[in-house]
Amino acid sequence: MASSNHARPARRGQTRAIVVTIVGIALIVFASVASAGLLPNRERLVVVGDSLSTGLGTSAAASWPVLLERAEESGPEKLEVVNAAENGSGYVTPGDEGDTFGAEVMQFVNEDTKVVLFFGSDNDLGSTPAQITDAATTAFQAARAKAAPDARLIVVGPPAYTIPPDADIVSIRDALRTAADRSGAAFVDPIAEVWIAEHTDELIGPDGEHPTAAGHERLAQLMENVLER
Repeated sequence: MASSNHARPARRGQTRAIVVTIVGIALIVFASVASAGLLPNRERLVVVGDSLSTGLGTSAAASWPVLLERAEESGPEKLEVVNAAENGSGYVTPGDEGDTFGAEVMQFVNEDTKVVLFFGSDNDLGSTPAQITDAATTAFQAARAKAAPDARLIVVGPPAYTIPPDADIVSIRDALRTAADRSGAAFVDPIAEVWIAEHTDELIGPDGEHPTAAGHERLAQLMENVLER
């Protein structure tokens, strides 16, 4: 029998196996891209903070970072919010898992991060202004080095719950403003803008420290305004 130069057509089973393999590879690639924060029109924002951002006292699902991401879903550049906040942490003070704000930066900020938003922290009460400024400066510089070249650094100081504000909270605020100025980060002052102090009965829970569900909704709105500035 004469030989043929034409390739033998693939059997139906072989064709189906090839298609399944291609689809499987595509799904794996898509999942990898999604986990790396590289989906188109997704701006990766990392929240560095303490228990005011974790949902302690309510739930993680009701925390303002989750609400912020949900609110921004309809925007032209949807947010992918990565919540690195840890209960008990500060710039100087380690949190429940042993991490400071600087350690949160090292773990969660990467070259795909377009915004790093720091919030707090009154957990640094007892540290000197110099200690806070130095630790914050180190954290901001680390974020600048690890994030995307065009990333924005936003530093939100600790809020006050009283009028006039506690002097020690004001001292932390001033130390962070100095560090933000050194690092070229935008600074937002919740004390001067009276984010919470006039509405603590509604916004702060019975422990006198952590936001209620309404408090997290308020913070999400405020953070959305901050991002739009």
